[in-house]
Amino acid sequence: MTEKRKYKTIKWVLKQQIENDTKTLWTWRKGKKENFTCIYKNYSDDLPIYTPTQLLKEIEDANTN
Repeated sequence: MTEKRKYKTIKWVLKQQIENDTKTLWTWRKGKKENFTCIYKNYSDDLPIYTPTQLLKEIEDANTN
């Protein structure tokens, strides 16, 4: 049985950014080397980019599957 991650911290950060209308973009590397990156100077071409709203939805959708 695979344990579902709750992502409490990242969800809190994203909700704060949404509430404050912060203009940020995010990448999410899924899998064994999972990593969230708020884009500032750390952008890499090979990862999808998400707004806080999109990433929060993506995390919640992934957590329900």
